[in-house]
Amino acid sequence: MMSNLERLVRFGIPFMLVLIFSMTAAAQTDRLRLGMTTGDEGTVGPYTYNSGDPGWNMLLLQYDTLYQLDADGVAQPWLARNLALSDDGLSFTMDLRDDVTWHDGEAFTAEDVAFSIDYFQQFLHPRWTRVVRPIESVEVLGDFQVRMQLSALTPSLELGIFSDVPMVPEHIWSVIGDPAEHTFTIEDNVGNGPYRLVEYAPDQFYRFQAYANYWAGTPQIDELVFIRYADMTGALAAIQANEVDMLVSSIPPEQADFLGMNPDLAVAQGPLFSTQMINFDVTRPPFDMPEVRQAISLAIDREDIVETVYLGQATLGNPGWVHPDSPRFNPDIATTYDPEAAAALLDEVGIVDSDGDGIREFAGAPFMPELLTPSDNALRIRIGDLVGEMLNAVGIGVQVEVVEGSILGDAVWPGFDVRQGRDYELATFGWSPPLQADPTRVASLVHSNPDIASFNLTGYSSPEMDALLDALNATNDSQRQQELLNEIQTLIAEDLPFIMILYPNGVYAYRPAVYDDWLFMTGQGIFHKLSFLPAAARP
Repeated sequence: MMSNLERLVRFGIPFMLVLIFSMTAAAQTDRLRLGMTTGDEGTVGPYTYNSGDPGWNMLLLQYDTLYQLDADGVAQPWLARNLALSDDGLSFTMDLRDDVTWHDGEAFTAEDVAFSIDYFQQFLHPRWTRVVRPIESVEVLGDFQVRMQLSALTPSLELGIFSDVPMVPEHIWSVIGDPAEHTFTIEDNVGNGPYRLVEYAPDQFYRFQAYANYWAGTPQIDELVFIRYADMTGALAAIQANEVDMLVSSIPPEQADFLGMNPDLAVAQGPLFSTQMINFDVTRPPFDMPEVRQAISLAIDREDIVETVYLGQATLGNPGWVHPDSPRFNPDIATTYDPEAAAALLDEVGIVDSDGDGIREFAGAPFMPELLTPSDNALRIRIGDLVGEMLNAVGIGVQVEVVEGSILGDAVWPGFDVRQGRDYELATFGWSPPLQADPTRVASLVHSNPDIASFNLTGYSSPEMDALLDALNATNDSQRQQELLNEIQTLIAEDLPFIMILYPNGVYAYRPAVYDDWLFMTGQGIFHKLSFLPAAARP
């Protein structure tokens, strides 16, 4: 039977206006209405959510991790009480909280931790299988204590593994078995987080209910309703019409001042660790030549893109990947715009304009690569257009193709499995903040081994890079890590397996009269589980 909520969405009734007029002012914070513009997130389970933002944070509303990032982006004990590392760095003992329950009332125990690690190792997950692979064994020492043995030294355990991998209940997932053979429903989402998904209409809405027995404290909002809009234009209209109370995605920069003039709205801003970038297939000529990739980078005026597309509300892309605000940033790397040097590099490798028509030739044909950009992302479309203009100015006849997000995904990351290869030349792309939050995870982007580099979407391979990354993954010494990260950033800036365009600022619109206790997490924005918890419950 169709629920009232689903009926209102399906038949186009502005149901959020109906709800707001039927509620008293005191009850408004019982239900928070959040607008989202990304694709459908499935049943928002560990193997069904789709996007890093907002999908990953919607997932973590339901499932807790052993550690949790605080407002400064620092990993703090969460389901774990503490972690004691051995002298050789190859094993550690972890004490767990003894007051945590799953949504069905079952106790969270050490058995669930051991099961979760084993499950993600056994059944491929594009995000977590690589992360937990260094854990050689998990020994249950008691109901609330585990000992883990590592196969090798592993940097940033708290941030790189335990703040990222959700725990799942053994009594539920042991029955599910192989996720590839299971048809997931929302009933499978038995987590231990502050919310549980209780209603879902594909491509329309999600409704989450607060878990009253959440160990860290009862969430401040009883119900979260996520309404999906086809694009940002629809979402912006919705928040201005009082149909939603907050937009989970960062709004276009040009809207910040405009919405800020609305007395019923507020705008929260700050730096994000999300990325806007250009990916190559570096196995495909001529993009297999570093000189060509360097020329393309030199031809792109990042400052112009920041000012034109983001109205200055972004940070210039670092060719070495790491955000300049990160403590791991290598300050010796410079971002350079030099179209004359770009043209000279192309001349050196024989990609020249022999007939004077303004387009260079490669392999006897005009050099006119295709640049894919997603139709549901206006900012990336604009970035693609500007990059196309800049490359055309140095004789690269870029053809910008605006395609559906699913088509771009199938070309760049088919099946979310880099082993399946790729089928594109150039593409606008970007990663959500967690990947930048821990720069030691850079191996997942540029190592040649797909078991390590589950996010290597460009096909980049370098023995020198592999050696540096292997050394990084083999030390827990912070100073040595920084030395290696400096070398890795330098090599990325030289080889350019991808081009960093910029790091956007987060700009979030919300209705403060409905809810005004948002927490801006460094690099992550305001949409995350901590924003819904009482201040005393936040790490």
